[in-house]
Amino acid sequence: MRTPIAIVGGGPAGCAAALTLRRYLPNLSVTLVTRPPPSVAEVPAVGETLSPGVLPLLDYIGLREQFQELGHLPSGGTTSAWGSEHLLERNYLFTGRGHGWHLDRSRFDAWLLSKAQEAGARCIRSRVIRAIRSEGVWRIGLEGGGDLVANVIVEATGRSKGLLGDHGSVMRRDDGLVAEARWFWHGRDEASADGALVESIPDGWWYSASLPGGRGVAMFMTDSDLRRQNSWDNRLAAAPATTARLGSWQPMKQTVVRPANSQCSPVVVGEGWVAAGDTAAAFDPISALGIGFALRSGMEAARVAVSYLEDDDALSTAYAASVVRIYADYRARLRGIYELEKRWPDSPFWARRHGR
Repeated sequence: MRTPIAIVGGGPAGCAAALTLRRYLPNLSVTLVTRPPPSVAEVPAVGETLSPGVLPLLDYIGLREQFQELGHLPSGGTTSAWGSEHLLERNYLFTGRGHGWHLDRSRFDAWLLSKAQEAGARCIRSRVIRAIRSEGVWRIGLEGGGDLVANVIVEATGRSKGLLGDHGSVMRRDDGLVAEARWFWHGRDEASADGALVESIPDGWWYSASLPGGRGVAMFMTDSDLRRQNSWDNRLAAAPATTARLGSWQPMKQTVVRPANSQCSPVVVGEGWVAAGDTAAAFDPISALGIGFALRSGMEAARVAVSYLEDDDALSTAYAASVVRIYADYRARLRGIYELEKRWPDSPFWARRHGR
């Protein structure tokens, strides 16, 4: 199989790249390689809060109205007990962009993939086991046999090493944050979400949110080496606001531990490839940047891929510089967020984030 541009990864970044290419260059063949469909037993995807700032990005790929008709829960903002035991509400109303949403993230990702296919992107459900560049093209080996030959790869494989690790680009990890997530059933038929709740404790912080379909999610964020030093229940007892929220929720016996650290690839473009989404840069969930950056970087990576086909490296240089700038700005803002919490200066978790 041959294709000018192969997109590896079917999450928001990969789908945004495919939709951008198919919408603005409909005569260009695009192939998207993504993992086989999830089994019923798999836990849901995480990352479910979407700010109103994502709407212009959905406009760019022609999906704003369809997204708003999907039934995700409107959300007015976030409430936090951060730096103090008192709850403080941050309302989207004051951004001037309207409300945000709490997503059924697995459904959102599947919807984006279906839209990419409807737009004409060829979708291959397989795992990539190798990618070798020779004589100006990529030979992408697929699990189960067969190769896909492409001129350019857009890599959007997430936080994992992926293909880039085989071509000289190793992720720079800036911390060891992980998220332990559990899902719940609260059974309420909501017209809008209660809003996300964030609450800090001595060895990390809690996040919880109601989701479509009468469900909810709670996550505890701490460093990987600290996670097993205390139990879920003991940490929950230290968070009164989160305890009150989860008191009427019923556990669904779905749990997962996922990396949530800050990381950035020192190289995001190379000979015949460009990285997008978490493969380029990944963010602490407290920043709420994940989905927005995935969509934006996927769109930009699509343009870089086309410019490579046209032997023009100006866009690739600009894209690489923009990722560096975005990540530097993010790191500065992240430090400011964590410095607001001063109650436990001797805690390893908070001391690390305060530079001690």
